[in-house]
Amino acid sequence: MQIFTLLIMSQKIKYMEIILPDHIYEEIQSLQKELSHKDGIVWSISSTIDLLLRFCLHEDNVIYAKNASFLRDYLDAKESFLEDFISRIFISAH
Repeated sequence: MQIFTLLIMSQKIKYMEIILPDHIYEEIQSLQKELSHKDGIVWSISSTIDLLLRFCLHEDNVIYAKNASFLRDYLDAKESFLEDFISRIFISAH
């Protein structure tokens, strides 16, 4: 089980603890490595989670837009992961 504190930017700044089971964390690590390899830069776990959140919210963002098609292709085969990730975010938010 992994616990992260993320800065959620909206109209107000809010810190949020997210508790992720190992299988979700491992998949995020895998995505992190794929993104790092694709972009030629080192992605952190936090930035990878932020990207996933932006993807789920369909938020406009330069980094998100650059990776949107890659994420769609990557996550198409991992639909259950995305559902688990989203449900964990909702559970942690309450």
